[in-house]
Amino acid sequence: MAETIRLRVKCHACSNLIEGTAKYGSGHYVAEGIPFEFVAVGKVEGAQGRRVKAEVTCTCPNCGVKCKYIV
Repeated sequence: MAETIRLRVKCHACSNLIEGTAKYGSGHYVAEGIPFEFVAVGKVEGAQGRRVKAEVTCTCPNCGVKCKYIV
């Protein structure tokens, strides 16, 4: 079963808001917004339950800088 991932971050260089959505699971595809690369690196258990720890890489459409985030 695929989980929906919503990305909403600011660019490191110009502070432009970058938004995108994708499905993570058996088929990875970007549904809308800015295309980004998603690599799962582990699982985190917290008060809200289990979630995926991941590295996200995307290119800012405003300035063209490639940004990397840990979510």
